[in-house]
Amino acid sequence: MPPAPWKTIDTDVFVIGGGVAGCMAAIPALEAGLDVVVAEKGKVLDHCGSVGCGVDHYLTIMESGPEWDTPEFLLKHVPELTDGIVDMAVTSRVIHEMPRVLRKIESFGVNFKDPRYNDYYRLRSFGLPGTYHINFDGTDFKKHIGQRVRKLKGTVLTRTMAVQLLVEDNRVYGALAFNFRTGEWVVIRARAIVMAAGEVNRLSLNASGVAFDSWHTPYNTGDAQAMAYRAGALLANMEFVETTLTPKGFSAQGLNALVSEGAYFVNKSGERFMFKYDEKGENARRAVIADAVINEYLLGNGPVYADCRHLPPDVLDHMEATLQVDRYTMPAFYEQKHLDFKTEPVEVSISELSIRRSGVYFRGSGLAVDTDGQTSISGLFAAGDCATVSGGIAGASVLGHVAGEGVAAFLKDRSGALPEVDMEDANAIRERAMAHLETEREQTLSWKAFEDQTRRTVSDYVGVRRNDKGLRLALDTLRALAAREPELRADDLHGLMRVHESKSIRMNAELMAECSLTRTETRTRSSHRRLDYPDTKDPEWRRFVTVTRGDEGPRVGTVTCENALAAAFDRLNPGGVANAG
Repeated sequence: MPPAPWKTIDTDVFVIGGGVAGCMAAIPALEAGLDVVVAEKGKVLDHCGSVGCGVDHYLTIMESGPEWDTPEFLLKHVPELTDGIVDMAVTSRVIHEMPRVLRKIESFGVNFKDPRYNDYYRLRSFGLPGTYHINFDGTDFKKHIGQRVRKLKGTVLTRTMAVQLLVEDNRVYGALAFNFRTGEWVVIRARAIVMAAGEVNRLSLNASGVAFDSWHTPYNTGDAQAMAYRAGALLANMEFVETTLTPKGFSAQGLNALVSEGAYFVNKSGERFMFKYDEKGENARRAVIADAVINEYLLGNGPVYADCRHLPPDVLDHMEATLQVDRYTMPAFYEQKHLDFKTEPVEVSISELSIRRSGVYFRGSGLAVDTDGQTSISGLFAAGDCATVSGGIAGASVLGHVAGEGVAAFLKDRSGALPEVDMEDANAIRERAMAHLETEREQTLSWKAFEDQTRRTVSDYVGVRRNDKGLRLALDTLRALAAREPELRADDLHGLMRVHESKSIRMNAELMAECSLTRTETRTRSSHRRLDYPDTKDPEWRRFVTVTRGDEGPRVGTVTCENALAAAFDRLNPGGVANAG
């Protein structure tokens, strides 16, 4: 039976990922009169992405009067917050845009005010030099942003996964995608593309043993990073990982609310230990908190607990009321475990790892971007947790909006026909993908088993404690797994989507190990701890580790942090070619 014909779409802008960053990029592009198509793996645009079910905090400058509430003040502290590994040019753009984007999101109908005070309820946490976090009920946060995209007549392709960028002469001109409900394959030609598919999750083992019980959405699997890498884009900071504390056995968000409201972390002896590791105690950066808890366990001082018993009743009541905002099943978890954080300490554990923003604000991992959100490939933009400047939901909102405006400016004076798609290559890519659905192959490997081997390899050799021997063992194992990718089996179209996710996870794990091997120092505690290089070496390693696709695999380099990553774009030999597979 011959394959079904391709569906073809021509558009101005193609956005890959319909979360906060993707929607916020689509909005200014639509407002500029551009045609925008958004591809999203989820079912409903209003409830997809990392905060599809809600969020309880938002980091922003508001310029409310005090000196600390200004871009200039926060920017002075960014080098310390990031241990000097940060693109200050892009970070400055993001921080200066924060107030404007906040007001714009409010105009969509998002209410950031606390009804108890009819005012903004702002808290300090994670080493920041001011009370920059707005604590609010963001149950409908993503809904309002998604609705705005639809009101502006953006085209949304749900249950659709992009698998390949189309690049010619270092200029992106489209992508290939498939719908994993209908099986329809789509060629999208676009004058610009925004990558907004999030971080890399399902990357390591976690406390519950369930891969999809992840701290952040398990469906962000590094697809943007993998596609961009294959196309020749410059990636940076891939060696840095992020982990957090979660209730033992349940990977849920909420650490921000705990520490900002005043929770203590205590070990098995009841000792409040955080001040041994950082002068800010529980208000230290996330990477420092995670590293301290890991060390307490290694010293035999576990279990570790979150203790809220000293907090006043109104604060405890507020915390209880917002438990379900980030994860609506959390109250049921507490109830079924017979846990009451108001009256007893709650045991915590370390979450799985993600390649995201390394436990600090404003240092992301993934596609290197300039101050307009553009990558090293012309016409290819990136925003959110797949980009090198990240700041949680606020970072995704602001850099997404910056990228959307950047796309509009980029396309304003550019016209001309897009290249024709090489359908022979496109058909070959589709055939290789659909081969995973063949049931009569002699040797097959399930995507679940493939992912489990990747996760175990990352946990054992590339986790929160690294050394040269382990990293090389990891690379050997991950490359052996890559050789088995043609054996991957999908039982149905949904499984075919999982196969592609599994390949992305493995590729990102390899890039992480390669870059970790290059950075011969320890940087930002649990973000990158080398047991064989335990010291931080600022004179030698105040640098970005970069990676591009070379002829024989990842090509790793470095860029000094005094220069923006965009300075490396002109020197980059793109490693990829048009339609690279």
